[in-house]
Amino acid sequence: MMRRSSQQNYVCWRCLSLRPAERAPWQHRTLPSATAPSALSTTTALVTAASFSTASTASTASPAAPAATAVTWPAWPTRPTPTWSLHNPPVATRPLLQLRCSLPPRPKHGKSAIREELRAWEAANPSAAIGLPRDVPAEGRASNTATRTQTDTTLGLDFITQDDQLDRPHFDGVDGVDMDDLAPSGPPLQPGDLVEIRSRSGDLRIVAVCLGHFGDHAHFYSSTGKWFAARSVRTCFVVRRFVADPADLQPVVDAIPSHSTDTAVLGKLRDDNVGPSRELAASLLAKMRAFQSAAGDIHQAHVESLTRARHKFGPDARILSLREVADALLPVNLKQGKPDFPPEALYAVFSALEDDDIAFRVLDRAPRHHESHLFALHSADTQKTVLLAEKRVRAYLENPVDPAAPGPADPSSAEFAAFLDQARALIDQVRLKRSWSAHGMIGPRSDASPEPALNLDARWSPLGRSLVEFMHHWAAADAFRLGSRSHWIGASILRSLGRYNEALLDTTTGWTFLQEIGWVAPWDIPARYALSPPGVPVARHPNLPAPPAPPPKPETAPVLGDDKLAPLRRQVSHGSTVYCIDSADTLDVDDGISLEPAGDGKYWIHIHVADPASRLSHDQDITQLAARRAQTSYLAAFGQRMLEHDAVRHEFSLGPDRPALTFSALVTESGRLLDSKVTPEILRDVTYITPETVAAVVSHSNPPVPDTVLEVGVPPQHDTPVREMTSASGLTTEQKEELLTLSKLATAIQRTRLSKGAIPMYPPKPQASVSVEWLLHGANDDRSAFYVDDPYIRVAYSGQGDPLVSSLMQLAGEVGARFCYERNIPVPYRIQQLPGGGATALRAFSRDVLYPQLVAGKNPSAEDWHTLGTFMGGFDLSTMPAPNLAMGIDLYTKVTSPLRRYSDLLVHWQIEAALLEEHRRGKSLVVRKFPASADDVASPAAPTGEATQNSLSFLPFSEKQLNEKTLPHLRVYERLARRRDNIQGNSQWILQALVRAWRFGEGSPTLPETFRFTVFEVVPKNLARGQIDWFERRVTVDLEDLNGVTKLADMKRGDVFKVELVNVNVYTDQVNVRLLEKL
Repeated sequence: MMRRSSQQNYVCWRCLSLRPAERAPWQHRTLPSATAPSALSTTTALVTAASFSTASTASTASPAAPAATAVTWPAWPTRPTPTWSLHNPPVATRPLLQLRCSLPPRPKHGKSAIREELRAWEAANPSAAIGLPRDVPAEGRASNTATRTQTDTTLGLDFITQDDQLDRPHFDGVDGVDMDDLAPSGPPLQPGDLVEIRSRSGDLRIVAVCLGHFGDHAHFYSSTGKWFAARSVRTCFVVRRFVADPADLQPVVDAIPSHSTDTAVLGKLRDDNVGPSRELAASLLAKMRAFQSAAGDIHQAHVESLTRARHKFGPDARILSLREVADALLPVNLKQGKPDFPPEALYAVFSALEDDDIAFRVLDRAPRHHESHLFALHSADTQKTVLLAEKRVRAYLENPVDPAAPGPADPSSAEFAAFLDQARALIDQVRLKRSWSAHGMIGPRSDASPEPALNLDARWSPLGRSLVEFMHHWAAADAFRLGSRSHWIGASILRSLGRYNEALLDTTTGWTFLQEIGWVAPWDIPARYALSPPGVPVARHPNLPAPPAPPPKPETAPVLGDDKLAPLRRQVSHGSTVYCIDSADTLDVDDGISLEPAGDGKYWIHIHVADPASRLSHDQDITQLAARRAQTSYLAAFGQRMLEHDAVRHEFSLGPDRPALTFSALVTESGRLLDSKVTPEILRDVTYITPETVAAVVSHSNPPVPDTVLEVGVPPQHDTPVREMTSASGLTTEQKEELLTLSKLATAIQRTRLSKGAIPMYPPKPQASVSVEWLLHGANDDRSAFYVDDPYIRVAYSGQGDPLVSSLMQLAGEVGARFCYERNIPVPYRIQQLPGGGATALRAFSRDVLYPQLVAGKNPSAEDWHTLGTFMGGFDLSTMPAPNLAMGIDLYTKVTSPLRRYSDLLVHWQIEAALLEEHRRGKSLVVRKFPASADDVASPAAPTGEATQNSLSFLPFSEKQLNEKTLPHLRVYERLARRRDNIQGNSQWILQALVRAWRFGEGSPTLPETFRFTVFEVVPKNLARGQIDWFERRVTVDLEDLNGVTKLADMKRGDVFKVELVNVNVYTDQVNVRLLEKL
């Protein structure tokens, strides 16, 4: 049935089936016909081609049908068994219209049976569901939610399958794999959990109950009465055990139509409305409706407080948890005597913050407990910038400056016009040397002459700078959700400039505007700004000379204090060599290893770690900033140390006579861990070697790495090593023997972990290396710059790093975790939360599918990695110890990089406080022993000694402090940093090289014209996703790019096509291809 608001004639099925007693007397009437029928609807053709009759009126001639300009409806005096048929339908619609339907007599009294009758009609006339193409923007684009109403049918649940995580794990080369990039961070959703799901624009929201995980899809039943399945769901709000009784879920679970792993199959079933009925899910719908109603009531009752949330927390940018905000905005009586607010109240607060994207931005979309729901509060200055930009843009549009108009122009409009003139002048001058492109970056320099570009004037007026800062907030920081009303401000500024007439006026174009006016470099990485946590400054031109620093205040305390562990330190004997294995250009050397034979086939392996915690306090400014940075950034060309002060590097980067905290493990030749200890030490004999040197000494060969390479730009001269490195020929025979023994022990330890279910992860990944230091540039007082040349970018595959180092660094983490566990010291354990039955499935999949491919040097497909992530469950930081099956380690925490990871520094503070307390008491703090098993992953035991809160008061961080604030913040900071450095940042560098090779003719070797595309996923009525045979790049095929080669409905997983590039967008990190032929 067509909507009544349509201009087309419509057929009302309900009216056709009404009995005389239920229908008002019909008058013979004529409806004017519509204009030419729409291509998307055949309703008009249906009506004009139809005539109606009944058995009781067969002898009565129907009124003559008018010409093709009208439709005649007869009055039916009686209707025992209505029958309708369609005659002479249009040729194009005839196969669908040759239908005949007889409805059974309806009882004169009682409830209407229209639903049953329509179901019977559908069963008698089966046909495939025919859906209209969705008028939605491309992925990542802002959508028009102001004039286009959204309903649950346009929610686009298909897009839920796309997440912001990689399908492959990330390796840092030291501690092995960062599991958080492979599986969802946080505990996996369980049956009965309630989640909120929003449209891509964020304006339409529903709630849904998780029915469980089947195959690699999670299944849900939504508050709109629809079942759907998705591989991953990005949600910011979850209520655990919303449906506590499994019996309430079972009827709905039993009615799930398929457990297929094919997204297209599940999407087709959903579109056909095949799934659990509303009657079966009545209890779930009632609970969800009650939850939403209660949340709405709370929102209405406290709407004034909730809408003024931005004014409650001061002027500075900061991170706030949902609990903190709720405590500040809602009355305490809503807690009803409990420690926390009920979920309905938290959801009301959550929704209010999500709607106010001028002040707040959600930071984590993992399905966590409400304590980990964190929001970034933008500073008051940033909020004023947005409001000022809106006011001034609106004033200019209402009163534009007309040079031909008599009299003076409005001062406000004139000032805005002056900003536009200055921006236009800069853009025009830059385009003389750099062409604009629609690929999320401006083009490389077409002329290397420096004179025209270095002296451009980009000093802005106060209003001009404020408007540029708004454009930075809009485009660079990507601060507004896709459905935000604030997008019109940036789009209006771009339109007023008159320099982007052929472009979409979106954040991609806004980003290129910032590049053209010199606010950011032409090769800057958007991820640096969009993934920066609040309170962490981001230098727009880090290679420019820094402005003079203000002189330090006389009362400022020194950065480094006295060595707290000085009384406990012992010196490493001169005969023991500490091997620091790292690249020659590494600035912060934070770990080394040494070997000590213990007899009877046993060895002490010592992992020596830099010890800044002994002289830095957790409440200093330098360490507070380190907490927000979470880790040193190794993003190509934009690296930034976590601890920036030069004194830290000078005092703690490992070397002779430098302090270290040593994690020691007594192991057998078979790799079994027998004992462990932690000792403060002073190093003596230190040797620096590269991983390549180690590989040459121990004759170790890594799995083969693909030789695909792309280079653009002029290669720089080779850098001089920052320290003297020892070559293989410079090592003594004894040192070579020690390295060989260490390698054998590391291999045995890893073999033990594999027997416990560890995943052998060492696939190569594409990595971009960049050089920008030598580029000429000019700058002005507003820190804008215009560069002469372009960076050198090299894209190649990167291996796993040295297996010896990786295995032993994980061993140090195991030793540190056991030390803390036995003393009941709260630290951020890296735990794994497996779904039901996940351990068995994980072992089987690793043994039978993944491991054989890796051993053969084959990189498993994205589907295999995704399946692995499904079996793995979730990974999290927790003060509650638990095994990490994917690593094959009983307990694990990171300890080997306190100079570059805040979590490691935190663990050092806790451990060193315990060492000092043991020294003060003169006895051990051990309250339990870890019951390690040689055959399986052990489970932690309960404390056997006294371990009260008061007995741990010497620790810098209490368990409560870690759980309520430190770990929730650290989860978000680490996730942002990994996405910036390892995922989006690296990908955007690769796409920059691709654009320069594809659109601007650079590159060696020459980029191929066509690629081989393998389909991974088909999203019905929207697009297909897969990868091309160029650095395993994920790409998308839109409907318009099928190119007549096939239909989207005919595409399936595993299909292979020849394709060509259509669009590459560095800003949105997307590549689109066009099909050429099926292979």
